[in-house]
Amino acid sequence: MLQQQSVLQTMEVKDWESFLSRHDLVWNALPSNWESGAFIGNGLLGAMIYSQTQYEVQWDIGRSDVTERQPTDSAIYGKHRLPIGKLVLKTTGRIQASSVRLDLWNAEAVGSIHTDSGKIEWRSFVHTEQHVIVVEWRAEEGENECSWSFVPERPINPRQVKRKEAITDLNPPHVTSHVHGTEVTVQALAAGGEFATAWRTASYADSGSEVLYLSVGSSYPEPGGREEAIRAVETAAKTGLKALVASHQAWWHQYYPESFLSIPDTRLESLYWIQMYKLASGTRADRPLLDLMGPWFYIETPWPAIWWNLNVQLTYWPVYASGRLHLGESLTRFLEHNLENLIRNVPEPYRHDSAAIGRSSSYDGIRNAGEELGNLPWICHNYWLHYRYGMDETMLRDKVYPLLRRSINFYLHLLKDGEDGKLHLPLAISPEYPDKAEDCNYDLSLLRWGCQTLQYICKRLQLNDPLIPKWQEVLERLTEYPQDETGFMIGKDVPLALSHRHYSHLFMIYPLYLMSWEQEEHRDIILKSLHHWIGFKGALQGYSYTGASSIYSSMGRADEAVKCLNDFMNQYLKPNTMYMESGPVIETPLSAASSIHDLLLQSWGDKIRVFPAVPKQWEEAAFHDMRAEGGFRISAVRKGGETQFIMIHSEAGEPLRLQTDLQGPLETSGSREYTIKPLEEGSIEIDLKRGEFVVLYPQGRKPDLKIAPVPAQEASVNFFGSVKS
Repeated sequence: MLQQQSVLQTMEVKDWESFLSRHDLVWNALPSNWESGAFIGNGLLGAMIYSQTQYEVQWDIGRSDVTERQPTDSAIYGKHRLPIGKLVLKTTGRIQASSVRLDLWNAEAVGSIHTDSGKIEWRSFVHTEQHVIVVEWRAEEGENECSWSFVPERPINPRQVKRKEAITDLNPPHVTSHVHGTEVTVQALAAGGEFATAWRTASYADSGSEVLYLSVGSSYPEPGGREEAIRAVETAAKTGLKALVASHQAWWHQYYPESFLSIPDTRLESLYWIQMYKLASGTRADRPLLDLMGPWFYIETPWPAIWWNLNVQLTYWPVYASGRLHLGESLTRFLEHNLENLIRNVPEPYRHDSAAIGRSSSYDGIRNAGEELGNLPWICHNYWLHYRYGMDETMLRDKVYPLLRRSINFYLHLLKDGEDGKLHLPLAISPEYPDKAEDCNYDLSLLRWGCQTLQYICKRLQLNDPLIPKWQEVLERLTEYPQDETGFMIGKDVPLALSHRHYSHLFMIYPLYLMSWEQEEHRDIILKSLHHWIGFKGALQGYSYTGASSIYSSMGRADEAVKCLNDFMNQYLKPNTMYMESGPVIETPLSAASSIHDLLLQSWGDKIRVFPAVPKQWEEAAFHDMRAEGGFRISAVRKGGETQFIMIHSEAGEPLRLQTDLQGPLETSGSREYTIKPLEEGSIEIDLKRGEFVVLYPQGRKPDLKIAPVPAQEASVNFFGSVKS
């Protein structure tokens, strides 16, 4: 009987450090702008590091919850994100040479600056628990006279700056003072409250270095940000650099091994691990929802709020299969804490049983649903995935079910009987398409999925919901998806006649999987629709290609799936793996991480698929403790073009149905003896109970369960950072 190995316990810490070092972002000169900068963060506080002159390096400071608080329901004008300012290192001499490395394993940026006066070496991180930005530096020769300053920004709307609109400047001037060696800049807000930036330096004789501590405090509706910022800086200084480094690194060294994957395409592998770093730098369970910028503020962006018709959903997708569900709790907490505002977003007659959210919202979730009807049901799909990957039954009963029910009720109020005897939806917007349509495929897909899921929940929880008959009626009478000779249309009488960056009209295929390639009767319409959409150039953007990649993966078309990811990286990805459409939109590279998951592991429908879309030329691949729907943790290794073994651990005792390319008769080992039951479609079923694990492998080929990184392509090591040809 094989003993279960928590693999990667077999990889010592130095192995993790070595593995991640090949994915560090490396610059052979200081990056020159936001989209190429080195970024650090702790889910609330962050900085983007770069240089725009030959005498300065700047840390653009961001804090995710520093927003305007005007009494308005407008997200973009009145409750938007606000700039804070920048920390500036001014050199004595002119910068002649420099380098930067973003060390993923230790979550810190390390740099070296050579000027015509001397040398400065520095490193910087945002402490994982204490909300403080730390910069340690050593200056030599004439650079002993280098200096630091904080330059505050006016708290104005970046959308107005970007669009060259009249600037609304309601807030009073900032006030700077000094408190026991700490400089404090306080920005009062006319709507109430304040935010403040505090910083100080300290010298450490034992190390010969100096350290700067900076924090941002924020309060509303009363003052208090000043005290928060000062307290954070004083606490960090008392803690000391050595202890801060140790606790900071300890968190990150525990975070990365929560799951593991390695593939022979090193550039793609690097993109993945940088996104894992970005996720935990951008949000945490107890910190704000990850919006389009996260803690890396950009002064000229038209997107200083939260967007709900794609951005939030894609941002959080990679937390599920990676098993980093704790990061997804910033989204679930947002939904729970702002439920009353989601209810307020629907017309008053519907508020007794419905909820919705519009295209974009403020940081309180307030935005009238308008004619974009499906955004909250789509967010509920994320909520559902969070449940399915973790199988928390209390969350399902008390959180997911009530909100999903309300979001689908909003649709039910809008349904109309047609002369054809079918149920129809009114004129609405399919996200990002300019022409409105009745019976948008976006809405029909989400309504079908919602009714099916509510039925499932009621059956699972043994709930006698009075709406069960209504949901069944909808499933029986809802009009069919509008389609034409090119495939699925936007909606009734509205074909896909213009290039369309969003796959909103294809939701029945992805991400809802109401139709799949495994259903042969749907293959023609799936392929036709996909090729018409992704082949219609003009308006396509980065997330068009990550979405297409996942659809190809669901079809088992590995080469096309990987090509889409390469097209995205080649055409849209910034040197630091950020992404921009007029301003930062963080979701697309994160969705690429989810698409990488789909190459290796899928679990939609009622079965788990291991290595479902791995290109033939990828002779090696490995992953450990990735999650699948049903509360399963999966590990697997591929060598010589063949799967060597699959290890599955069940945390919930859900039915295990598996599709695999393991060749020949299979053996099992694990918690006990198992029987493999073949199923008609070529998959297998194993009776795996809660807390048990099973290992599957070809008969007579007892596997080595150690999982190790795939050898790197040397040309792609440390690909990101400085631009490579």
